[in-house]
Amino acid sequence: MVLNVDLDPFNQPSGVPGLWLDENERIEFSDEDFRHSECAELADELDLFCVQADGDSAFDETYVDWEEFIWANEIWLPIEQSCSDGVLLPMDMRAERLKTCPEKLLRPLRRFFEFCPPHVKHHLALMYCVMVRMERARRTGSPEWRPATAIPAPEQSTFFRPPRLVFRKYTG
Repeated sequence: MVLNVDLDPFNQPSGVPGLWLDENERIEFSDEDFRHSECAELADELDLFCVQADGDSAFDETYVDWEEFIWANEIWLPIEQSCSDGVLLPMDMRAERLKTCPEKLLRPLRRFFEFCPPHVKHHLALMYCVMVRMERARRTGSPEWRPATAIPAPEQSTFFRPPRLVFRKYTG
């Protein structure tokens, strides 16, 4: 008897990648989310990255470039899932949380983690973690989301369309 075990992390159940993409599409940031997330400060254990950012004369340009990369690739959800309380998780914990993430989001996320300077990466991770959680809390009532417990997006149905108003003449 042969036991086939699929160890490929990208061989996912059919509906799970869709849950990631659905949640990613539902996120709509407001100006208030940006303002509040800019007030967030890195955790004390990440003070080294604040010192590095203060000493980097190109920090602002690099920050803006990588923020544009995040927006172009819409990877705010995987970034938020890679954090715990705004702090990036260790690589093995990130891999566990992102194992069901679709390749469409993973490919640019890998590029972000590999090439973004650490002091910029931690600031951006904090910002997007805070923004995504605030937006989700406003939209759903809870900032928590995991693909294992996610609810699929409701399908559009004719049952939920507003009724058509028809006027009928009942008199002569």
